[in-house]
Amino acid sequence: MRLRLLSLALVAFAGCGNEKSPTTQTEYCNTYAQEICAAVAPACLITTSECMAGRLADCSAQAQQNIRRDFIPSNADACLAKIGEVYGKLNQGAVALTSAAIASIDSACANVYRGTKALNGPCDVDVDCIDGYICDKGFCGRAKTVAQGQGCANVGEICPRGSYCSGAAPVSLCIGKGTLGAACDDATPCLENLRCESGACAVQLGVGFACSVDQDCDTGFCEPYAKLCANDVRFANNSAACTAMSQ
Repeated sequence: MRLRLLSLALVAFAGCGNEKSPTTQTEYCNTYAQEICAAVAPACLITTSECMAGRLADCSAQAQQNIRRDFIPSNADACLAKIGEVYGKLNQGAVALTSAAIASIDSACANVYRGTKALNGPCDVDVDCIDGYICDKGFCGRAKTVAQGQGCANVGEICPRGSYCSGAAPVSLCIGKGTLGAACDDATPCLENLRCESGACAVQLGVGFACSVDQDCDTGFCEPYAKLCANDVRFANNSAACTAMSQ
């Protein structure tokens, strides 16, 4: 695969004092599509050109959505390395990619584009901020986890698992998330092992049930193509993932 060849070349040149040129945005999109389709096309029994067209379109759409943010070459390289590692498993006989593997791609690729807002700069999402900062309470800051029951009014102060930041500054506190049957909405979330259904915290759904978000499912994974609770993404002829990859 191209990515592995690039890695080998980098090692070969390291002793000579040369360094691999940073990935450009065009190279990123081409390699992104190639890495995925080299594995997906044979698994899904579709042509490489069918797969490439859709993945290039996806990458172009991603660039357009991030037009006001910077393309970070080193983050792009990390993203491509993870894509090659994970999707390469399909070429080694795997027929599915686990939810953990998919999550590792999401994590590695989340920072390909970053905004330029520094400490206390206004933001809507994490990628509006420069690397190393999160968007919290509408501003960029350093993440700092505070204990349940402690104040969380300052930018960057986030609550531990099982709790959320509630109340108006300066008295915002980390309080427990909703238990089974408790009222819930976007501002008052349920415990991580429950879902919010019709305004109340409810039992999560099992494998095969229709879902909208990961927290709907007791597996913690809402398969993004079939929109069903699952443990993995299946790549087989006519599967929901393969249908999506052929478009």
